[in-house]
Amino acid sequence: MSDKGYIARFMAITLLNIVLLTFIIWLIPEKDYFDGEYPFWKQQKDYTHSPNNKSQILFLGDSAFKAAVIPDLIGNSAYNLSLGGAGPIEMYYSLKNYLQNHPKPQRIFLSFTPMHFTYLDRYRDRTLYFHFLSPYEQIESQLNIFKLDDMSLSKILSMSIESWQYLVKFPTKYFQTIKDSKLKRGHFNEEHYQQAANERGHIFFGRDPEWFNHYEIHKQLKIDFKLLQVEDFYLRKLLQLCFDNDIKIDMVQTPINKITYSEASKYEYFPPYQEYLQTLSKELNINIESELVFYDVSLFGDELHLNEEGAKIYSNNLKNKYNL
Repeated sequence: MSDKGYIARFMAITLLNIVLLTFIIWLIPEKDYFDGEYPFWKQQKDYTHSPNNKSQILFLGDSAFKAAVIPDLIGNSAYNLSLGGAGPIEMYYSLKNYLQNHPKPQRIFLSFTPMHFTYLDRYRDRTLYFHFLSPYEQIESQLNIFKLDDMSLSKILSMSIESWQYLVKFPTKYFQTIKDSKLKRGHFNEEHYQQAANERGHIFFGRDPEWFNHYEIHKQLKIDFKLLQVEDFYLRKLLQLCFDNDIKIDMVQTPINKITYSEASKYEYFPPYQEYLQTLSKELNINIESELVFYDVSLFGDELHLNEEGAKIYSNNLKNKYNL
């Protein structure tokens, strides 16, 4: 057999093995190998896509908001749709899908920590990896990212290939996770899925009472605040979705611990962030809190997330402030 024949045969066998392995990956239940964040993203997606669940007050945001707002303390019709690492992109599609399957809520509260306006936190390793978006939503959001934020052609090509790999569950993106899990995470993920469902979307993240003794500031807080245009684009789409459906919306602040504020204040971080919110509030004529809220370090389970005591205080304060 000629060299060309050997190469063609090798490539055909390799391609066949990749297709077969990809097919096998699709057959394996995701709950058996995905990591500990998966059940919370899956539970939220199931809730927003399932009809006949009615909530009057929704909370949309990131992990800080998910930990801070306890729906049971707000009221029987409150639900927390926030997700760890989520930004305006994920929350826009969450609300869009919610409204397609539920009666519209009376009120929505929205909150993101400042860093979720400066970079795509978990868009690749959760949003795409967990197949949180539909194929159309994934492609749409990817195109908006390319269009709105300056990227080199090589970067666009690289991200496009990676996005496609997530879309089809290409082995290079999933095989190592499956191998490491030994397909033994099903019980853990089922338990946490049910926990989030029972708590109407609320979960705690940090549970270390001594976290401040080994504190390290997040790398995104050690640079000047620079707005990512695609996050601004999707935040405006999210707000417009509320306007179009006549839903009252408020953007609020989750508490910051004083250590983080002190460290981040060494950079041009908080003033530009607050100025952005104030401009947006005037432009759209909606209530957007721009004044920062501070809680003592004892009320945090880690550098970002409130512990149980802190969440109770915040939830009750929010309830009283907005007469919920």
